[in-house]
Amino acid sequence: MSSVANDNRAPTAVPLITGATRLYGIVGDPIAQAKSPEIYNRILHAEGRDAVLVPVHVRGPSFEQVFPALMELGNLDGLVVTLPFKERAMAYATTLGTTGRLVGAINALRREPDGSWTGDMFDGMGLVGVARHIGTPFAGASVQLVGAGGAGQAIAFSLAQQGIGRLTVTDLDAAKVDSVVQRLGNEYPACEAHAGFADLAGVDLLVNATPVGMKPGDGLPLAIDSLTARTRVIDIVPRQDATPLLAAAAAKGCIHAGGAPMVAAQARAVLAFLQGADTPETNSK
Repeated sequence: MSSVANDNRAPTAVPLITGATRLYGIVGDPIAQAKSPEIYNRILHAEGRDAVLVPVHVRGPSFEQVFPALMELGNLDGLVVTLPFKERAMAYATTLGTTGRLVGAINALRREPDGSWTGDMFDGMGLVGVARHIGTPFAGASVQLVGAGGAGQAIAFSLAQQGIGRLTVTDLDAAKVDSVVQRLGNEYPACEAHAGFADLAGVDLLVNATPVGMKPGDGLPLAIDSLTARTRVIDIVPRQDATPLLAAAAAKGCIHAGGAPMVAAQARAVLAFLQGADTPETNSK
């Protein structure tokens, strides 16, 4: 008899992909660094769902051709969107959740039973979860946010919802910063919003919401000479090792967290959305 026939060992718990398996994709450029496939697929497997999240590398210049073509796949139920496409993906949503509409960017799209697509933004929810986990005192806190793109704006609004007292925002695109500051003032007047750089010695939380730190050779997203151990630091860049900012924060004795915990904090919320959970208020475009 063959050894295979007599192998009584328990089968390895590997999800079986069949012709009926439903697909989710995570789209980005680059995508190899993304931790979402590991995190989301563990959850899907634990829940017993016949579905899988796969990484999809779409090159920036081809996004407008490739992305809508992906949405035509018959067995695709949703897409997660990462850098640098969160704003560009918004154009392909039939309906927007409140956060996505307010921010002007989305990081998740789901196919509805009628074939239309609903999009919303969950980055802020993930950041707040990580900030709470590392003991950030939200009430009246002073925050320095670097980056006013889709993720940065979602983070800004979510932090304002937590009752922070002051938010200082900087970005290479001054128009984006001015827009965020104005909208924060309109939506959350109790939170003082400013453009530029705060004195980090008086900041409770420093957040990097830019891609700086993703590529080898990247430096710091801002000067941190005045940073002290009292400030908590979060870098949303999803790297296996520490980003330059997190390494510098550790050297200064700061409590800090990287992009992987943020992905984990928002994964369940995104999966619930992709599987049909309602979002607060949706608006047809």
